[in-house]
Amino acid sequence: MADESEQIGSMGLDESGNPTVREPVFINLSKFKNTRYLDIRKFYQKEEEWKPTTKGITLSESQIGELITILQSNKDRIDEWFSRETK
Repeated sequence: MADESEQIGSMGLDESGNPTVREPVFINLSKFKNTRYLDIRKFYQKEEEWKPTTKGITLSESQIGELITILQSNKDRIDEWFSRETK
């Protein structure tokens, strides 16, 4: 269980907080055993409350920098990948 957690964003929810996908993604800043992380995780709704699934990733500060570098240096390749027609 996290010592601290703060939601900084979400994907898959409309302006009213209603899901637009089956498992929305929540992005949280968290602290566990005095180490800070960025947690990107799918959630599901149970009895009007959002619960985390095991589907997600928790990144340390150095891993976040590496991920950002990879995404930035491959932006054109990523855009091209998603613009391809599926057959």
